[in-house]
Amino acid sequence: MHIQEANDWVIFNNITYQIHQISDFAEMCRNFLEQMRLLMDFDGAVFYYSSETELPQLRHAVCYEYPEAVAKDYLEHYQTLDFSRGLLMGGKSMVYRENDVFSEEERVETECYKRFSQAEGFHHSVHILPALDGKVLAKISFYRRKGQPDFVYDDIFLLDMFKEHLALRISRYYEDRVRQHEKLSIHECEERFRLTARETTILGMLMQGLPNETICSQLTITNNTLKKHILNIYKKLSIRNRTQLFKMVREYSD
Repeated sequence: MHIQEANDWVIFNNITYQIHQISDFAEMCRNFLEQMRLLMDFDGAVFYYSSETELPQLRHAVCYEYPEAVAKDYLEHYQTLDFSRGLLMGGKSMVYRENDVFSEEERVETECYKRFSQAEGFHHSVHILPALDGKVLAKISFYRRKGQPDFVYDDIFLLDMFKEHLALRISRYYEDRVRQHEKLSIHECEERFRLTARETTILGMLMQGLPNETICSQLTITNNTLKKHILNIYKKLSIRNRTQLFKMVREYSD
């Protein structure tokens, strides 16, 4: 569907807004696939992604009317056999149909087509490879069953309008994941900054988001005593407040 009518633009703008505003990444992926049904006909879809440090290897899949077991099998055993592997490593943002890469005769003989399209009743496919700074960040695939018309230029044009928004959102997710891994665990803080046993316990309770009153009650200490412990923790970690603490230490660490 070519975006022409005012209502189509409203839907497009709403989907774009949700790409950037839905904080939970897997939920964003699922919402994108679901909402695309309002603009384009398809019978199944899957959003493959990984992490900044593992690319171009894809590790996760969010499915929409596509078998999760099949997507998992693709990730674990078949993605290295998929011709799109070369496109993933190419680092170029694009939208393509498999029929634009292979002739129909060649495509239906590929192992991935037989295992992941034909076996599930799908025949036509179109894919988004969102990329940023020369790195492909994900693969998003839409399928139609045999007997349905192939995806057309208008579908490619529509998906092409989303690919840069998706690239920015996915890149932000990967950056957040890298920063999360760079944070210290409570045990690492204990060893690196020589926290006492009581300071380590209080640090763990702070990272659970417990209010001061609850911490005092559970440890049977006064609020002034707690404040002294917290100030000692801040001093040892060279920080000034709880906001900096949450940026430095991993939440819900053991």
